[in-house]
Formats: sequence, C-alpha cells, structure tokens
Amino acid sequence: MLKTKINIYENFFVIKNVQQVVNTLAFQKMFLLSKNTLALIFILPLATSGFSQGLFSSKLTKSFAALEVHDYFKAKKYFEKSLKENPVPASYGLSIIYYRNNNPFHNIDSALYYIQEASFLYPKLSPKKKEKFKAFGVDSSSIYVQHQLINEKCFEVAKNKHSITAYNKFIDCNIGAKQVDSAILLRNEIAFNLAKKQENAEAIQHFIDTYPNANEIKIAKNILDTLIYKEFTQPNTIENNLKFIQHHPNNPFVPQAERTIYELSTADKKIKSYYNFIRNNPKNPYTASAWRNIYNLSIINYTTDNIKAFLRTYPEYPFKNELVKDFQMAKTTFYPFMKNNKWGFINEHLQEVIPPTYNFANDFKEELALVGLNGKIGFIDKTNQLIVPFKYDEAEDFVNGLAVVGINDKYGIINRLGEEIVPLMYDEIGTTKNKFIAVALNEKYGFINTSGNLVIGLEYESVGYFNKGIAYVFKDNKYGIIDTNLYYVVKPIYDWIDNLENEFIRIKSTQFYGVINSKGDSILPPIYTQITEPENGLAIVVKDNLYGYVNTTGTIIIEATIPYQDGVLNWGLFNDKGYARQMTEGKMGLIDTTGKKVVPALFEDIGAISKDLIAIKRHGKWGYCDFNTKLKVPYSFIFAGEFIDEIAIVNFENKFGIINTKGSYVIPAEYELIERFLPQLFIAEKKDKKGLISIENTEILPFLYDKIELTNDKKLIKLSTKNEVQYLLKSTLMKE
Repeated sequence: MLKTKINIYENFFVIKNVQQVVNTLAFQKMFLLSKNTLALIFILPLATSGFSQGLFSSKLTKSFAALEVHDYFKAKKYFEKSLKENPVPASYGLSIIYYRNNNPFHNIDSALYYIQEASFLYPKLSPKKKEKFKAFGVDSSSIYVQHQLINEKCFEVAKNKHSITAYNKFIDCNIGAKQVDSAILLRNEIAFNLAKKQENAEAIQHFIDTYPNANEIKIAKNILDTLIYKEFTQPNTIENNLKFIQHHPNNPFVPQAERTIYELSTADKKIKSYYNFIRNNPKNPYTASAWRNIYNLSIINYTTDNIKAFLRTYPEYPFKNELVKDFQMAKTTFYPFMKNNKWGFINEHLQEVIPPTYNFANDFKEELALVGLNGKIGFIDKTNQLIVPFKYDEAEDFVNGLAVVGINDKYGIINRLGEEIVPLMYDEIGTTKNKFIAVALNEKYGFINTSGNLVIGLEYESVGYFNKGIAYVFKDNKYGIIDTNLYYVVKPIYDWIDNLENEFIRIKSTQFYGVINSKGDSILPPIYTQITEPENGLAIVVKDNLYGYVNTTGTIIIEATIPYQDGVLNWGLFNDKGYARQMTEGKMGLIDTTGKKVVPALFEDIGAISKDLIAIKRHGKWGYCDFNTKLKVPYSFIFAGEFIDEIAIVNFENKFGIINTKGSYVIPAEYELIERFLPQLFIAEKKDKKGLISIENTEILPFLYDKIELTNDKKLIKLSTKNEVQYLLKSTLMKE
C-alpha cells in the first residue's frame, strides 16, 4: 500500500495522512511543477468522471489544508462549496471552524448544527466513501469526539445562563448528549424553585404537569396539597374547610380540616356547641370527642344518679358500654397505696385494683388520678387506662373537668380527654373552680374563661381568684374589685385589699384600715390602724392605741377603749364559746362579748376553755381552775389542753399523757406526743414513730409509722412509712 502525506509549506503541498484510495494502477505520476506553482497530475483511468469528481476533491483538499493553517476564511469558503458534493466531511470541517473561538465565525449553535449533520449522514455513506474520507481524518471516531466537544461547550453555555430556556435548548438540541440528564436536573431545580417562590397552587401544579418525572415531584405534590389547603381555607372558617373537604377529599390535610371544623364549631366549649357539631357533621371523626366532652361537661360529680340522668338526656350516646363501666366505678372508691416505693390503688375492701407501678399517685378526682412515672405526670382512669399521657412536668388535680398542667415552667389547661384547651403559654394559672381563671404572662395578669379565651387582657400587676363572684385586681399600685360581669365593683383606689371570702373585706387607704362589703359599700371607714379578720363573728379594731370589737356588719360591740397590747391581734380574739383574753397590768383574764370581765386578770396566760375548767398559767406552769378562779388541777404542766369528754391532753416534763378533770392520769405522761384520733383512740409517738393506743393505754397499733390519719371519706385509716402506705378498715379497728 502506498501511504503519502500532504503538507502545506509556503509554495507547495504534499498529501498528508491519506491512505491510498486508488490502486497502484490508477496512480501514475505525481509532478512537482515548480516552487511557485504546485500541481498534482493524476493519470486516471479513462473510466473516471472528470477532475471535479476525482478521488481527491480539490475543494476538500483545499478546505482541510486551509483549516490546518487556521486560514478559516478560505477553509469555510471551500467547505461550504463542498457541502453539496461531500456533506459529511464538509459539515465536519465547518463544525470545527464554528467550534473554535479563535476566528470570527465562532458560533456554537452552528458548530452543533454541522456536527449533527455529519453524525446523521455518516452512517449512510458507503464503505468506499468512508474509506476515502478517512484520508481527511473524518471517520466515526473523529465525528464522535467533535460532537462530544461541542456538546460539552453547549452545556457550559447553558450552565452560564442557568435558565429554564437555556437548559431546555440544550436538552432539545443536544439529543443524546451525556450532559442531558444533568441539564434536566438543573432545569427542574430552577423550575421548582421558581414555582415555590410564587407560593400558589397553580404554579406548583404547572410544575408537576410540565415536569412529571422531576426528582422534586414528591415534594411538589406535598407543597401542592399544603397550598390547596391554605388557599381553600383562607379565611379559616367552617364553611371554607367544608368546601375544601368536598373538593379535595383525598388531600392529606382533610384530617386537619376536620379538626378545624370541630375546633371552630366548639370554640366556646359548651354542651350545646358540641351537640350541634355532632348533628351537623355526623361523618366527622371528632364526633366521638364531641360526645365525650358532652359527657364530661354534663357529669362533674360521677354518681350513679348523674350517669342515669345523662343517659335519659342523651339516649343516642354512642358509648353506652363505657357508661356501664363508669356506673360501676362511680360506686367504688380507690385509695392510693405505696409498696416498695411504688404507688398503686386499692378499693374500699382493701383489694389491690391497680398494681403499684407509679412513682407517685394522688387520690382520684372526677374519676381521674394524677400519677407520675419516670419524671413525668399523666392521668389514669379507674381501669388503669392512661387518659392523659406522661408528658407534663407539673399538674394539678381536675376541678370542674379541667386541670392545670405545665412543661418547662409554662402552664396551660387540659380537659378530661387530655385535650389542651389552653396552650402551655402562661407563667401562672389559678384555680379552675371558678367561671374565670386568673393567668399571668410576663408579669402581667388577666383572666380567661373555661374555654381558654382571654376575657380580661393582661393589664394588671396582680389579680386574685374569683370568690363568691368577685376578685381583686391590682393596677398602677392600687387595688380594686371586679365582678363576674367583668365590671368594676370598686375601681383601683385602695393601697391594699384583703381576701374576699366573706362580706367583711378589709381595705387600706392612706395608711389606715377600713372595711367594705362585696358591693363596695363601706362598713367601716378607713380610720383604724389595725383591723383583724373576724373570728367567731367578731373582729378587733385598733384606733389611737386603743382597741375594741366590731361584728361583721361593722356594728361596734365593744368600744375601742381597751389599751392596746402587743400580740392582742393574735390572742385577743373571741373563741367559739364567746370568751376573749384580756390583759391588764401584765396579767391575763377573760371577758365575754359584752365586755364584762368573766375571769379577773390574775394569770400569766389563759389557755383552753372547757365547759367547767379553764387552763391557766402561773409561775411558768399550767393548771386548771373553774370559772370562779378556784384552782382544780395544780400548776404542773408544760402544756394543758382542752377537756373533751372529761379528759385532756397534757405535757408533764416534756412527756405527754392524759388526765381527767380531777387531775389524775388516765394515760401516764410517757409519750413524745399524743393526739386525739377516734373515740377512745389516740395517736401516740415513741422514738419518732407513731402508733395507736386506747384510753386504757393499750397498744392498738405498734409504733412503726411516720403518719397515721383518716382518709378523706373517713372510712379507712391510712398508715404511712418512708417506703409504704397501707390502710386499715376503721370499722375493724373500732371493733377491736
């Protein structure tokens, strides 16, 4: 085979990198004519079709020769002239010219066009032509390499523009390029971000429709669901949420819409609202919660009669099986007990009904018990079912179907279903036993209702709990009183206001004390330097260093003529028998409610007053005298208690015992403490442990306990130690 080369040097050229495309018989001579004139003379077979169609096209040869020396004008001219005759090598050559950026014809789009032409036409060439064009370096490999270079450049251009249009152009024009997948990813990312910025469902839907195979489709569909929900439910009304469910029943936000309908329909948390919600939304999944709230609001005190009455009112109540359970449980009382430092519950027959698994437990209130586990607080029912999960740091027992709960020093309110009707946002929340509940936030106070709505803004420096329809408020360093209509009974004009538990409300104004009633009417003008709370119907008033007594209507019972003594506000009040201590010249006596002296001022102190005997103190010791001051029991005690049923508890030389009215010991003074407990039974203490003894000084219960007390219902005796809390039937103990 003959291999020759064509090189261009100044005035001549030789064939370069061209395999012999004619046989040796066809190739006759090659002449070098002169230094300035270069020619190739081919003596071809007679069968050839002329010079222009010769095996070595002069136009192609000139084109590639010019391209070799970067003569782009000439190369372009001859390549374009060769397009009709030899489109593959001509297109290939033009793609190189347009690809290169060192000439004025640089145009990547044109480069792409011509390389695609070459790529498309090359497979259609005959093997013979493929072999011929290989002489110019044009074959499938070179076309592929050039195509890849152009694709890479086109992708670079698209990335620099970084727009949907640029990437779409690359994707559409550079079919089969290895960068197409990357271009699609980048285009989709831009389109997705642009759609998100518009924040409307239409834009996201357009993205989903336009780019159904995008990686962002899943996220886009989630966003679309969210935007559809938001757009349908603005404003967030019951009607809009109903329309949303109707038009988009498969949207994942349907449960949220159903809950919103429930919350908006029952915002006032009233029975009527819950019932209307059930009737208007029978398919809403929250109808169950609505029914249970109706039940909880209807029955605060869980008695069998109340449960029966509820069922008569709501015969369609869907959870009748639960009512049967509640009916049975309402007839039983559970008591918390402790064993091995774990708490559970027993019933009134001392049978274990809830095993000891909790860290602590309160009594059942409104059929739910506050319990603790692993540092958190929840609530259980009498079947040991967890009604309120263990998630709260603090909690109070249920009152009126509501309980205050707290996490991280923020407080809210839950109902008996565990629903947070007041979010955990307040710094303080008062008792839920009233119509309005005191709350505090950022050192400002106000009131919410039982639905959690703020009825008095956070405008006060302090507030009190509502009591008998009124509450104090503190604003601008002055106290006033509001009623349950949220109107001022007394505007904030006082320097201080007492508790509001009765009609005798003490106030302070300009350094003096007076008394008003719950309507704000004056009972006593603010002219006194001290006024006590009433005790047994009478209060002490102090004026000009003299004191006397008034009743709860402000009527003066004993004129303020008695010289004031330190401590009289504590020891000078009348007891339930109508006597008050009075000191004269350092000695203590007794007066009655008329101011008459009943016992002369002869004693260091006067203590418990019994039917016939009075505890009196002389020379640092206590004894007893009658109402004629005749000594009946000698002065020998450190403490002398009241005679009840003819016996009194006394302390002799730091030991407690029990004496009769004659001063004789019924139980010797040998105990660290004695307390009355049950008829003929006493709590006594030895070595810091408590036990029970009888009036005969018989040990009824051993001295093993830290605390002995009756349960709230007085049915059981509760016995507590450090690690255990157990119970005894009172009736059994009494028989013993």
